Amino acid sequence: MTAILRFPVLVLAAGVEQLRRLPGGRALGVAVKWLARLMLLGAVVLTLLWAGEASPQRMSLADLAAGKLGSLQSWIIVSGDLADEQGSTDFLHLYRLTDPAAPNAYLVIRSRPELPLGRTTVSGRIVGGREGVPPGYAWSAPLDADAHLASELPPPWTAIGLAAAAVLLIVARRTRYPVFAGEAPGDARPATSALRVTVRSDTGARGRAAAPGTLSFSGTDPGAADLALAGERRMPVRLHSAFTAVDAGVVHLLAGSEPALRVRSENDDLTLTFGSARERDSAFAALGAAAQGQRAARAVGNASPSRTSG
Repeated sequence: MTAILRFPVLVLAAGVEQLRRLPGGRALGVAVKWLARLMLLGAVVLTLLWAGEASPQRMSLADLAAGKLGSLQSWIIVSGDLADEQGSTDFLHLYRLTDPAAPNAYLVIRSRPELPLGRTTVSGRIVGGREGVPPGYAWSAPLDADAHLASELPPPWTAIGLAAAAVLLIVARRTRYPVFAGEAPGDARPATSALRVTVRSDTGARGRAAAPGTLSFSGTDPGAADLALAGERRMPVRLHSAFTAVDAGVVHLLAGSEPALRVRSENDDLTLTFGSARERDSAFAALGAAAQGQRAARAVGNASPSRTSG
């Protein structure tokens, strides 16, 4: 994702994070979840009502002559040149509508009110004329004109707005700040000492604020390291899934970015940020099950001579 495309996402995520920190933010999140569902339901209902409403279809004489009018549609809007037609009476006026784009086609317009001659647009119900003719052949059909020019049904903007707002709420609920983006780690030697990290809880179980911590690789548990936070006991952490690009990446903030790893603790999902990409890659290599297994084997090997000598 480029910086230009990422910036709106960062602004949205940062704004949502501020709302989560407000008193009652958790309850607001539940309310937003149901609000989004109700908005989607309302959008569906409004769309169905819109789809069931009758609307004229805008057609050209050329399309009518080609037989492109739907079998269930008879209410149309058509434009062309209007001229008087023989047979008019005081109660019913007859006109001929032609179009230079379809020289062999015309409509006989039947209208109770008088219509202005010349270039005009007429709406009404077409009678017959659904069978198209080959190009160059004559085609005609009668049209009972509306007393007032009808307009096409506008798009269901209310339904579209509700659906868009619901999608925005759903996306907002799923955002996390800072925004994590996967990045393939580089080659690095597995870390063997403790590294300083900044810890953020993805689930909010430990609060939303970042906390300093220490990631230690002195343990022998395969695929895990020990994370120490101030005032808490050490806890084992491991990658979300070993050796996948999803776990290593970068967290983006409005003020910049930091190399990071996504890990699991005993009962929380955490994001650890490092001072440099080299430290992140070393930690990623050390959290691999193979590296942890090697450390365990070395620990057992170092302990064996002491037991023998005893």
